[in-house]
Amino acid sequence: MKIDELKNFCDNELKNIDRVTEEIFSVYKADKTEYSVTEQVAIGALMMNVYTGIEKALKQMLLFDKLDVTDEPGWHEKVLRKAGEIGILPTELQPVLGKFLFFRNFFIYNYTFDIKWEDMKVLVDAVKDLTIKLRSEIEEYLQTI
Repeated sequence: MKIDELKNFCDNELKNIDRVTEEIFSVYKADKTEYSVTEQVAIGALMMNVYTGIEKALKQMLLFDKLDVTDEPGWHEKVLRKAGEIGILPTELQPVLGKFLFFRNFFIYNYTFDIKWEDMKVLVDAVKDLTIKLRSEIEEYLQTI
């Protein structure tokens, strides 16, 4: 992948993340206290999409830098760790993204009615700030390569 292709790829992922985030907030309202299981599943699936988009962008950036992030057990954690090591992710975003990864894994491998709304709500409340910071970090990093 060439630099222009990587920039386009990341730009498209960031646009998709923005679109998914808008969908989350079409269902989630900060003043609403009760959500049906169906609403929680919808929000959870969208939150998982946000993380997937972030991971796809980070993985492509790492591959562009010729870093090994091949599909093997633990590669998801490896993407976050390597992105931090080479300066794509600042230290303060790494634990936040770790929580999103944990949620993604929990969402995939468990029944949705086992998800605690309070745990998911913390991530939903953080998603806008996270995506703004992440966009800035990715754009800044792409300017340096």
